[in-house]
Amino acid sequence: MRMGTRPLSLLIVLFLFVVIGCSSKDFNTFDQEIFEESVPLLLIPDNPEIVTSVKCPAFVVSENTCTANIAGTEVTFVVEGPDASGQINVVPEFGIIRATDIDQKVKTQLDSDLGVSNQVTCSPNLRVAQSGQTFSCIATDPSGEAHLFMADIQDTQGNFHLRLDTGN
Repeated sequence: MRMGTRPLSLLIVLFLFVVIGCSSKDFNTFDQEIFEESVPLLLIPDNPEIVTSVKCPAFVVSENTCTANIAGTEVTFVVEGPDASGQINVVPEFGIIRATDIDQKVKTQLDSDLGVSNQVTCSPNLRVAQSGQTFSCIATDPSGEAHLFMADIQDTQGNFHLRLDTGN
């Protein structure tokens, strides 16, 4: 599942317009430090604490590639600007998979395979959409027995392989 970049880009431009406008005397002054401090909230608004080690080159050209670490995975994003009015556009080059989406897919698969209704909770809250990422899921059957599963992400679309975690 890919994060919609169009609405996110508009939100990011608006947020940065306010941040940069409030932090400088005119729009021709760009404060890269404030920008880099804002990146976690811009990339993952509902979990900014999982974004660490943001690195951007000095903004001397109109388009720059930056990196950030999201939940242990390094990702890139493009920063366009700042333009003459101080606006910046951040374009993520990655998708995000949320645990709630995996919960529902695992539940559907288990309910279909086992013929009973399960309750499923997966964690962590989100992962970068790429092969090799893993969600830990607890499925509780109608009798209250809990089973631990691992959802191994296979691709950037959030397809996964579900396996029973036997503790080995």
